Amino acid sequence: MKAAVLTGFGSPVYEDFGEPVPQPGSESVQVRAATVNAVDLAIASGTHYLSPRELPVVTGIEGAGITSDGRRVYFSLPTSPFGSMAERALVPAAHLIDLPDSVSFAAAATLGNAGLAGTMPLIEGAHIAPGESVVILGGSGVVGRIAVQAARVLGAGSITVVGRDSQALESTLELGATAIVQADVPDLTEALREASGGVDIILDYTWGGVALAALRAGNRGVRSVQIGERAGADITIPAQLMRALGATITGFMPIHYGQETMRDAYRRVSEWAGEGRIILDFEEVPLADVESAWTRASSVRHKLVLVP
Repeated sequence: MKAAVLTGFGSPVYEDFGEPVPQPGSESVQVRAATVNAVDLAIASGTHYLSPRELPVVTGIEGAGITSDGRRVYFSLPTSPFGSMAERALVPAAHLIDLPDSVSFAAAATLGNAGLAGTMPLIEGAHIAPGESVVILGGSGVVGRIAVQAARVLGAGSITVVGRDSQALESTLELGATAIVQADVPDLTEALREASGGVDIILDYTWGGVALAALRAGNRGVRSVQIGERAGADITIPAQLMRALGATITGFMPIHYGQETMRDAYRRVSEWAGEGRIILDFEEVPLADVESAWTRASSVRHKLVLVP
């Protein structure tokens, strides 16, 4: 079969790879779509805890396709060395989720890693209640734009998006954001207080000084869910600030909530997408063009979806 094969740490190449043989408890899935995620790039670099110990392998952590008995499924974490960026992948049966007919394979693949990171922090992480104010740090990218729409669906009282690209920020207003704030304004804390009326929930895709500024704008009981670190890996948070606000900071990864909760969360966001309540930004790219897609992935604000 044709696949995106990692022969050395760095970028995959499009070449032949042996087809997977079905194993007890696993399915050989005919792949129809596979996303290129930031974590895929990190894994392929050899620096991630999921990086392979032996090469070559087919890269890719998630996708969508058809099982041998004709089920339309989303899948994640296929069995090495058979990743998702190939004509076929070997997937543990527990990692398959049936798709509604209203969701395309490309949309289904996009809704996995990005959809869970955009919705679960609000629901499972922050336990959002209708009317609460939400601030999304780094909210103009793929995941942040899903989070904006999820906050709207869940009844947030205000949704403030923070970022650096003014054009990308403006576009979130069409998705449900009630205010936008440039990350480099002179007093980010005051700007966030004014835009949100006081912050109840922070979805933090950035960390760094931006996260501290948002926390200072918090109402009593503010909950921050820590998801990414694009603005820096380390900050110092004053102890008195945490006590004065009664603030909580929760580290987020979908797997912390268990496979069944992840399955339910995926079903929920795919239903929203099927109903038109969540609009996705993705571009379908032939699998044969994986090398060019790899170089573009970190610079585009939509999801690249490889199609065998």
